[in-house]
Amino acid sequence: MPYFFNTPEDRRAMLDAIGVARVDDLFDDIPAEIKLQRPLEVPPALSEVELERHMKQLSARNTAASESLCFLGGGSYDHFVPAVVDHIASRGEYYTSYTPYQAEASQGNLQVFFEYQTLISELTGLDVANSSLYDGGSAACEAVLMALASQPKRRRVVVAGSVHPEYREIIETYLINLDAELVTVSALDGGVSGDELAAAIDVETACVLVQQPNFFGALEDVDEIARQTHEAGAALIVAVDPISLGLLKRPGDYGADIVVAEGQSLGIPMQYGGPYLGIMACRETFIRKMPGRITGATVDRSGGRCFVLTLQTREQHIRRQKATSNICTNQGLMALRAAVYLAAMGPQGMRETAELCLQKSRYAADRLTENDRFELAFDRRTFKEFVVRDRQGRVTSLLDEAARQGVFAGVALGRWYPELDDCFLVAVTEKRTKADIDRWAECLANSEVGASAVHA
Repeated sequence: MPYFFNTPEDRRAMLDAIGVARVDDLFDDIPAEIKLQRPLEVPPALSEVELERHMKQLSARNTAASESLCFLGGGSYDHFVPAVVDHIASRGEYYTSYTPYQAEASQGNLQVFFEYQTLISELTGLDVANSSLYDGGSAACEAVLMALASQPKRRRVVVAGSVHPEYREIIETYLINLDAELVTVSALDGGVSGDELAAAIDVETACVLVQQPNFFGALEDVDEIARQTHEAGAALIVAVDPISLGLLKRPGDYGADIVVAEGQSLGIPMQYGGPYLGIMACRETFIRKMPGRITGATVDRSGGRCFVLTLQTREQHIRRQKATSNICTNQGLMALRAAVYLAAMGPQGMRETAELCLQKSRYAADRLTENDRFELAFDRRTFKEFVVRDRQGRVTSLLDEAARQGVFAGVALGRWYPELDDCFLVAVTEKRTKADIDRWAECLANSEVGASAVHA
């Protein structure tokens, strides 16, 4: 992108047009006591050559997961991305177009969203999907707000402790100034307790949020949870791993009312944490409370098929804090990637990918626990993630040493669950080979951290 700096003459002309003498005059409305008083410690300017060299040195410090053996999970995964996804998403008519927002969005973009919504509805087994949200965490929060808006006399939100901790933090932040009660049900053994959940649900409950598979990679008893939730007249919100739906029952088939997901696994690289994709689908009864936009198909005046924004949330512009949703845009390019990925993979490809994740994760768990130092933390069925306990309790040092050897061995859980500070979460995708898994297991088993502890 070309860069044109403003000359002193340019700045003078702009200030004269505004009607002020100095740039500082533009900030007169800010009280002096909150203005920055200290001098900014900005180093001298660099020449173009120096700046380019400096930026390359900074970028060289990044270590991409794709350049190492990646067993990281917890919402971001090293899945295979078919070449067709990059090819189509990189086309200029998609890559450079502004995020579709108004009704006059191009027919090409609207058709992409229509296809995306159709694929998500088929994947989840629900009636309608929107044209995407920011990410999995904001989608979970929007689902809770949607459930509260649908039953305004019910103000209790019940969330399983096995839901992604960052999703729960986002929900807590949103609800802190709203007339709503947030109840978290513990998950001490790697899953939510049915008895505790039943005790938390009452006639004031608007919704119950669970994750399947949950944050620990374990499977919840979603059929029983759905029964308990619906008997109380509440809505069931389920956060899913889209890849798992290649094998697991669709959430719409076991009674989920709203489904949300992080769509990163659908053709989106890990790319240092974003941008990602928020997926949302629901039963038709919730459609009028759904955030974002919904694209529909119709016919033009010549009788030809065309696409329109059937519904779009505009009230955030006029109702502010009273709005049903604060979503003003979407992850259009990421939704395109997900649509291309799902279309390219098809039902058989999704099933094979899910089966490979399941089989390889089981091999990895068995392989690592051959060493007496490690054990599985929970006795639960899992999909592609599982929790490992380090009996020596040196998780941080262990993972740091593995990273120095080019192996991202897992995610330490102590930052979210203090009671699990001797545990780490491992994800095994279809990309990991037997040799990769063997190297990972040997790296952990033969770490200097472990050896020094044994010798001590």
